[in-house]
Amino acid sequence: MKRKKTSRGSRDIAVNILLAVIIAGLYLALILPYSGSSTVATAGYPIYKGSNREAVAIECAVCWDAQAIPEILDVLREHNVRITFAVSGEWAKQNGGLLRRMADEGHEIATMGYAPSEDGRGAFIRNDLEKALDAIRSETGLTPEIYYCGSRNASVSASCARKLGLTMVKCTIDLACTIGTADDIIQRVNGHANGGDILLVEPTAAFLQALPDILALLTDRGLTPGTISSTIYD
Repeated sequence: MKRKKTSRGSRDIAVNILLAVIIAGLYLALILPYSGSSTVATAGYPIYKGSNREAVAIECAVCWDAQAIPEILDVLREHNVRITFAVSGEWAKQNGGLLRRMADEGHEIATMGYAPSEDGRGAFIRNDLEKALDAIRSETGLTPEIYYCGSRNASVSASCARKLGLTMVKCTIDLACTIGTADDIIQRVNGHANGGDILLVEPTAAFLQALPDILALLTDRGLTPGTISSTIYD
């Protein structure tokens, strides 16, 4: 009988240790994405908000309807603002000149994967990301460090991003630039954006029209519009 109690007691201790490890892991998973350090890249979860409370990131997803990009770049240059362009590898391969202009003017180049509308298992996502990184690297000489995973399965994307050393992000506020007018887009920012936020935009004509007002709104609130890296890393 004493041996059974000892065995049961050992099992209870082992269970308690396992629970403590799980709780500690969950705690770290919650704080690491906002820690503002290089450990963000290996946190294993997408980042929705940065730790720099004086900045707001503008994350422009580029894979279609990108005719307004030259004018968007003109506005950003006029206001001396640099943002993050998360481009698909397919778009990068077909628009090398515009991609190089983004990089030459100091904007951060991130990736959405090669074909971001497609999803799949780990092997597919990893190959897709590697193909996208190669396409961007061949056009600019740069290797992106940020991965906007969009609507892809977050856990699969997180695992692949971690293996490739990418920091995976989503957004705090989606400005839904394909829906409504420029005024509608501006209202999605006005009174809603806060320090550390990541604003997701698309390079539509409506966003181009709204962009100067968005920059003014953020600046008037004492917030610096900029890149994802300048927002998630203090």
